[in-house]
Amino acid sequence: MTSEEDAGYEKQPASWLRYVALGDSMMALAGSFLLLVVSVAVALSLDQQVVDEQYLKLGPPPKLGPARIFEFQKTQLVSTEMRRAFEKDGVIAVRGLIDQDSLNLLDAASMKLIHDQQEKERLKPRGALSGNRRPRKRQFYATNHSLIFQQTPDLQDIDKTPFLKVALVSDIPKIAALLLQLDQNETLRVMRDIFLAKDEEQFICGWHVDDTGFWPATAEAPGVNAWIALDDMPPEEGGGFALAVGSHAATWREEAYNVTGSTHTFPKDGFRSASDMLENRMGSGTCNIQTSANHIYRRMEETKRVYNIKKGDIIFCERWLFHRTVPFDREAIKRRIAVDGEPFLSRRYSVRYGPGSSTIPKGWGTEISVLWDKTNGTLSLHSTLTYDYVAGLTADEVATRDVPWYPKVWPDTSNEELAKFEAIVARMPMLTKQFEVRRKQLRPKGPDSSGKTSRQQ
Repeated sequence: MTSEEDAGYEKQPASWLRYVALGDSMMALAGSFLLLVVSVAVALSLDQQVVDEQYLKLGPPPKLGPARIFEFQKTQLVSTEMRRAFEKDGVIAVRGLIDQDSLNLLDAASMKLIHDQQEKERLKPRGALSGNRRPRKRQFYATNHSLIFQQTPDLQDIDKTPFLKVALVSDIPKIAALLLQLDQNETLRVMRDIFLAKDEEQFICGWHVDDTGFWPATAEAPGVNAWIALDDMPPEEGGGFALAVGSHAATWREEAYNVTGSTHTFPKDGFRSASDMLENRMGSGTCNIQTSANHIYRRMEETKRVYNIKKGDIIFCERWLFHRTVPFDREAIKRRIAVDGEPFLSRRYSVRYGPGSSTIPKGWGTEISVLWDKTNGTLSLHSTLTYDYVAGLTADEVATRDVPWYPKVWPDTSNEELAKFEAIVARMPMLTKQFEVRRKQLRPKGPDSSGKTSRQQ
């Protein structure tokens, strides 16, 4: 190229570059947009390449057995086959364990909770009174904690307290103890019980393990969740429970704990306040593994098991098995509306069992036993200090020092503990209010709140 040509080249840049840099505004805009599209496509391609490489490092997906539901046998609560399946998969399902009378009582009691929630919804402010806030996404229509403490048990007529009956004196805790392979010298206790009702809202919490807001024990404590279906939940309709089979023992589980900020990542002495938890907790949120570790999300989806659940079936799963709720299928919702107009609602009652040696976590939190008495593991709600920690106690020690916040169910229940339920029932109205206050403190305000609001929900 001659010097004149060089000069001409400098004066006459390529047409598309000229438009981008100097030329016609419409052409410049189009050229800039094209560059942006190409850049985004390249970035996404590189990101996917990284995800694919990370996924390949997980190794081949394990072979899954069928979603078998075991029939309950009174003569052998946990068979060798059930035990092996639980150890390998981290989950089994059992049918026929709850008798029909108990199931009818649970049905009536849970419908009352639904009606109570409907009344709350009816009384909520509407229009100008509700302000300009967007409705907060919720995974469940109704969430009720600590139902075993809603009324004083009548030891002569335990049917009056159906949730307590099922959680404490049925064969369910016996199966949980046998799955944990506890002996007669060890205790099993109810660490938390929760009623949940899933509606047609599509929002769910992604693959996760329960943190201290739903399982108040430090990470080294084992446990079994007994998930009791109070409605039929056919997989084709949704609304049920998905479990990542074998995830409790997977080689990648530590990475999953870290990216979701599970209890394993909590400081030894806990967090000092709600803001400390929101600002300094590891990971990108309990529910967000699809975006924070997509390669692990893919593996969980590949190992997903969804049982064809019937009313009264019980899923027993290991504490550290990753799981998620299944949203209702949109087409199934449309069909239901077209037929009878009735909305979908699937009810479940979950009881989390742990050994009496489970330690109550230190630090700021929502645990009601701790809110009442700081010597159970952390701050009292009456204290204004945020660094006033004391040593965490075990669930057994809490029952001895105070009242049975974590009732004993193995090797048997304690009439002495049950007699103290009246004191807990009397405290519950105030504690429920304080519990909700603290949960609201875990909902950060501002544009960055979307990823972290799900952490304790």
